[in-house]
Amino acid sequence: MDYRTEAHTILTSISYNILPNWSISSDLAYTMGRGDITNFDDFNSHRYDDAKLDLDVSSVNPNMPYLYDAAYTNQMDSYSDLDYEQLDFNLSTSYIMDNGIGLHFNYTLFYFDDQDPYVYGDQGNTVHVLSGFLSYRF
Repeated sequence: MDYRTEAHTILTSISYNILPNWSISSDLAYTMGRGDITNFDDFNSHRYDDAKLDLDVSSVNPNMPYLYDAAYTNQMDSYSDLDYEQLDFNLSTSYIMDNGIGLHFNYTLFYFDDQDPYVYGDQGNTVHVLSGFLSYRF
């Protein structure tokens, strides 16, 4: 059995002072990830077919009535491949007044695209977060 995982991330960031007391910054990260298992036939070299445990544990865990047994991997002809894209974007600004009071605003975008959903279904989602706060420096 061969298993391969890889992830590539590109990250960029920028910050700029518009005025001496007003700044803006942004960063962007993009990730592509992939993982896969091949050559499942290698499991067939392990002949567990006649040695399945079949131990009924439904009284302890009704969601999993039988214990996991390596014998069942011989019956698998495919497996979940990992294939996703992720984008994280952040934009923020800060303004500090002469009396030490500051205003800060932040926007964040989280985007995740599950391109090969399998076991848990499609995990893709987009989240927007807008926040602001007031600060005082002394």
